[in-house]
Amino acid sequence: MDQQFLAQLEQTLSAIVQPNSAGLKDATKTLQNHFYKEPQTVSALIHILQNSSDDALKQLAGVEARKLIPKCWKALDVQTKASIKTSLLQTAFTESKEIIRHANARVIAAIAAEELESNEWPDLIPSLMQAAASGDAQARQTAIFILLSQLEDYNTALTVYIDDFLNLFSQTINDTTSLEIRSLSAQALNHVSSLIEEQETINPVHATKFTALIPSIVSVLDAAIKAEDVVNAKLIFNCLNDFLLLDSQLTGNTIADLIKLALQIAVNHSIDEDVRVFSIQFITSALSYRKSKILQAKLGPEITVAALKVAAEEIDVEEELNNEDETGENEENTPSLTAIRLLAFASTELPPSHVAAIIVEHLPAMLQSSNSFERRGILMAISVTVTGSPDYILSQFDKIIPATITGLKDSEPIVKLAALKCVHQMTVELQDEVAKFHADYLPLIIDIIDSAKFVVIYHYATVALDGLLEFIAYDAIAKYLDPLMNKLFHMLDTSDSSKLKCAVVSAIGSAAFASGAAFIPYFKTSVQYLEQFIQNCSQIEGMSDDDIELRAMTFENISTMARAVRSETFAEFAEPLVNSAYEAIKTDSARLRESGYAFIANLAKVYGENFGPFLATVLPEIFKTLELDEYQFNFDGDADDLNALAEGTTDEELQNKFTVNTGISYEKEVAAAALSELAIGTKEYFLPYVEQSLKVLNQQVEESYGLRETALNTIWNVVKAVLLASKFVPENYPKGIPTGSYVDENVLLVIKNAREVCMSSLADEFETTMVITIFEDFASMMKKFGSIIITDNGDTSSLETLCVQVLSVLKGEHSCQTIDLEEDVPKDEDMDASETEVTLQDVALEVLVSLSHALGGDFAKIFENMKPTVLSLFHSKSKNKRSSAIGAISEIALGMKEQNPFVQEMLEALVIALTSDKSLEVRGNAAYGVGLLCEYAQFDVSSIYDPILKALYQILNTADQKGLTAEDDEATREIIDRAYSNVCGCVARMALKHENLIPLAQTVPSLISHMPFQTGFEEYTPVFELIMKLYQDSNEVITKETPKIIEIFAAVFTKEKERIQLEQESTLGREENMERLKQFQTEDMKQKVIALLKYLDTTYGGIVAQNAVLAPVIA
Repeated sequence: MDQQFLAQLEQTLSAIVQPNSAGLKDATKTLQNHFYKEPQTVSALIHILQNSSDDALKQLAGVEARKLIPKCWKALDVQTKASIKTSLLQTAFTESKEIIRHANARVIAAIAAEELESNEWPDLIPSLMQAAASGDAQARQTAIFILLSQLEDYNTALTVYIDDFLNLFSQTINDTTSLEIRSLSAQALNHVSSLIEEQETINPVHATKFTALIPSIVSVLDAAIKAEDVVNAKLIFNCLNDFLLLDSQLTGNTIADLIKLALQIAVNHSIDEDVRVFSIQFITSALSYRKSKILQAKLGPEITVAALKVAAEEIDVEEELNNEDETGENEENTPSLTAIRLLAFASTELPPSHVAAIIVEHLPAMLQSSNSFERRGILMAISVTVTGSPDYILSQFDKIIPATITGLKDSEPIVKLAALKCVHQMTVELQDEVAKFHADYLPLIIDIIDSAKFVVIYHYATVALDGLLEFIAYDAIAKYLDPLMNKLFHMLDTSDSSKLKCAVVSAIGSAAFASGAAFIPYFKTSVQYLEQFIQNCSQIEGMSDDDIELRAMTFENISTMARAVRSETFAEFAEPLVNSAYEAIKTDSARLRESGYAFIANLAKVYGENFGPFLATVLPEIFKTLELDEYQFNFDGDADDLNALAEGTTDEELQNKFTVNTGISYEKEVAAAALSELAIGTKEYFLPYVEQSLKVLNQQVEESYGLRETALNTIWNVVKAVLLASKFVPENYPKGIPTGSYVDENVLLVIKNAREVCMSSLADEFETTMVITIFEDFASMMKKFGSIIITDNGDTSSLETLCVQVLSVLKGEHSCQTIDLEEDVPKDEDMDASETEVTLQDVALEVLVSLSHALGGDFAKIFENMKPTVLSLFHSKSKNKRSSAIGAISEIALGMKEQNPFVQEMLEALVIALTSDKSLEVRGNAAYGVGLLCEYAQFDVSSIYDPILKALYQILNTADQKGLTAEDDEATREIIDRAYSNVCGCVARMALKHENLIPLAQTVPSLISHMPFQTGFEEYTPVFELIMKLYQDSNEVITKETPKIIEIFAAVFTKEKERIQLEQESTLGREENMERLKQFQTEDMKQKVIALLKYLDTTYGGIVAQNAVLAPVIA
């Protein structure tokens, strides 16, 4: 060997291992550009590995030799190779230091990867296996480590030894002399399982042998825990995590047992905290990869109880109350925090009955516990569960709201903090529903703000206040506004922290959002307080992250105020603030750019088409942001370094250098939302930018990491803008499958682009959220703009594809539903569904509903194939799935009207649900459908009137009882009120069809007693029709109820007046579902009711004019 070459190489390597070496970069370049181009370097590096006196140098030489072998080994002569192999095997067993032995072993593995396949080192594996079975413990350990190193590299040449490996490791895993040998054997078996699984056909003998060894691997974990060996415990948990991904032929029935074991470890306080964290993380992984096994074994409740127990353990109180870094909290791993994360994930993956219901069941006992950590734990559990099971949590508000109020009053700060987090999270997920309890919450939260001794409690109290204020009803905020605004201004005056000021600024914006026009008196003062935070917007040098966040929050919330007070009041501030927002968009701060886009989006709502002149300035910046790359390659070096890296790094190592910049993803999401608002707001002014918008957005749907759903929504919003710019009137379109096109060619091209983007990925899309988005967009757009959204000019290919995919979802066979499906787990129809699964079914059914409205009678051909699957959902174990399916059939009946050939079949199925289902919600939905089908039936339905009327009476009786007790686990106030509306509407439709079959003397008083409606106002239409008909016939049943009828109409016109006021005075965009508040579905119906009121006033001696509400109506 060239001694000079060796000396130079050793000197160069020394420069790298020396701490703080100034010559590190030069040494790295010398290695890459000189030494690593020479095959002889491999021999030199191995010489250093075996002979250097510096352990760090030996280790580095081993690492570099391993990386060079794939590139240089074949260039070495046979004699040199033989010499290297012999010496490596010798030193592997004689080297005294383990770390050097391991470096040596990995070099052997790298050479084996080059030679085993071509059978150039035939005696390697047999000799290692012989050493692994020898009487020398160190020799056994070294041999197994070398074998493990080769197995880690996944060399297919090792498959011929699978049986030998299984036999060997079945012995060594039970080694009585060394835990390390047992652990290495377990790790090796983990990699042997990959060899077994990757065979074209899994060998059942190998699979059975491997399965039989899993208990031995578990026993190694047990030994590591008893020995307090955290390192080996983690390594075994890594193996168990890998087993979750194995073919079930290899794991047999062990997965459920492994989860139970992990649960026992998780709750055992005597075990090291890190090991307990590993066990909880394993359970989380099991939920992700083996959910069906968990459902089948009904382990969900057991997991929840264990996680609750761990979540309620003692924590570091001082750290909790002084931790202002929320991101750090997410990264920290303690048993309690990890258990809370497990509950959060479980609530999204498992049915509410397995998680949320168990938590609510434990709520009373844990909240009354003398242990403050238990009280904290249960409130934290509620706060994370609301995201995964919002509907169930809402149904339990009678228990949860008082619990949070108790928590807010708790003397222990950690409990109070948990209650604040819980209220905040509920306002995020359940918004208006939580804000209904403002009278209970606001005084408590303001008191907490006034008395807070910890910044984190002050912060979360302000955040909770912010959330409540944002969603308080328009008519409820007024009484709070004056003291609240003074309070918030005072908080801004007295706070020195930018982080706390952020929360206050957001609360001011939320107060504006809730109060709409009522905020006008406070608007100028608010701007005067806030404008100081956005002066010299483009100058951000030296600002902290919190300072930048304050500036960004100020932009966002001033624009929210603009939506509240509207264009005229905001006018004097508009131009300078728009200019400042443009400056923000041009800065280097991603957060400021986001806020600039949010400002633009809100201003587009306020000014609509008047914002058109700003498009030329703003849109290029939005496009620039949307084209930012979310993926980044983490590498610090020049081009030469990069080339060297590419040559000497494995694919996995290269892959690990790629990460996603979630900050850029979020910035792009806000920019896309702004693009949506600009398109819809400016309409015709936006048309010149449609082509570029679609080009950028199409690319994001295809390539983005975090923007795909938002980009797709934005594409459809551009379509909507183009349709509206063409003067298309929503919901005014020809029914049926179009043989031509009822929109202009240019408009059709834009529609077809969006259609094709959806269709191209729908069949193979594995992200459930993306499938939900595609279905939601199609359903919404078809309902507004008709069948042109999915078919045109006789081309039904996209329509057919959409229907096939909807059907696959309803059958549970879509890619997004089967990607994690385990082949050995039978589909259990008795399993309850998670709320995500129910949402997926909901949107699939909503597509069918929209198609029925768009296609009318033409929908019959499509529904023929769908019908059996949809009707089968009526018998689902999941109440939510039954309710959803029955609601969809009812809406389809409304869409098809008299052109429905399936009335008989639908009616029979709905009557069964109406008379036999245990859920009030399901029966209420069935009542709606039965009424519609009776109305539109083209045959005599009189024979089913008696059982229907009996069932409707029972529903009203049940709803009345639930309304009185409010103790039902399932029925919320909304469900009860909806049942009243649906039943009344059904009775009215039946009476209009066959009045003689309805016992009016008993029915009409009952109907009237359940009015006015609180929801489902569309059911007023048949009820009003019936009332008018009975008056027209001078029917005594109705005439004697006239005073009550007057009261009902007074309530109806009061609500209609409030709706109109809300439309005129509430914050722009807040009441986007204003249509559902309409008391009259058409102007014609309103005029008919007014005519009736005039008749009643004349007939009954001015009775209507005496009513303060109705007098102006008939004037």
